Amino acid sequence: MTDEYEYGHCCAEMTRHLDAQEISIVYNDRHREYGILTTWQLNRSGAKQNIGFCPWCGTKLPQGLSDTWFDLLGDMGLEPEDPGVPEEMRSDAWWRKRGL
Repeated sequence: MTDEYEYGHCCAEMTRHLDAQEISIVYNDRHREYGILTTWQLNRSGAKQNIGFCPWCGTKLPQGLSDTWFDLLGDMGLEPEDPGVPEEMRSDAWWRKRGL
C-alpha cells in the first residue's frame, strides 16, 4: 500500500468496513495483505482468502508481502514466534522502511 491512498486504504468504503469490523474483510499490515475470512464447514477451522481487488471500488490492491517477510526472517535465522524477531518486523515498519 502506498501513501497516496487518501483514506489509508484504496477507498472510503474499504476503510469504513475494515474499521467497523462488521464483515469478514481483513487487512494484515505486517504482510500488507487483504482478505476475506472464511469458515470451512467440514473441519470447522477458519481460513483467509487473499483478495487482489477492492470489492467496492475495484482498485487493484498492493501485492502481499508474506513470502518476503518469511524470507527475511529466514535470512536472520529466526522463526516467526522467536522472541528475537526485531520490533520493526512485527508491524508494517519493515516494508515501509524498505520502500516496498
